[in-house]
Amino acid sequence: MANVLEEKDAIHETIASYCFHFDGGEFDQWVNLFAEDGTFDAGQRGVHKGRAALRQFVKNVPLTGGSPMMKHCVMNEIIKVDGEKATAKSYIILVRSKGEGALVNGLAGRYEDQLVKQGDQWLFQSRKVHFDLMGDMR
Repeated sequence: MANVLEEKDAIHETIASYCFHFDGGEFDQWVNLFAEDGTFDAGQRGVHKGRAALRQFVKNVPLTGGSPMMKHCVMNEIIKVDGEKATAKSYIILVRSKGEGALVNGLAGRYEDQLVKQGDQWLFQSRKVHFDLMGDMR
């Protein structure tokens, strides 16, 4: 059995993978970071429960050259592990491009996560995003 620091490191890996898979347009891998019945609460963009709903959600993400042309930067994670369950909260800053290299206003906010350990992998049982500061994301 892994110690708490190893579990926190594995959870950090799940949180980082979320960003890299989404930003890279690797949506199947992104969806698989959620438990089968996992929930993503995207605020005004809706609540999506289960992997089928998550796949439908990412179908609406505009792509340029196979990429959503955005970068999620997650920081200041606070992770608490309790056996096979964990909670995490972190800040997010998101920057975006319209495809010509120029950045458009992004957003700053927070994630609130509940994670479960399945096998040797930590998965999101729920992830809620709070949009605290938001620019023009059009």
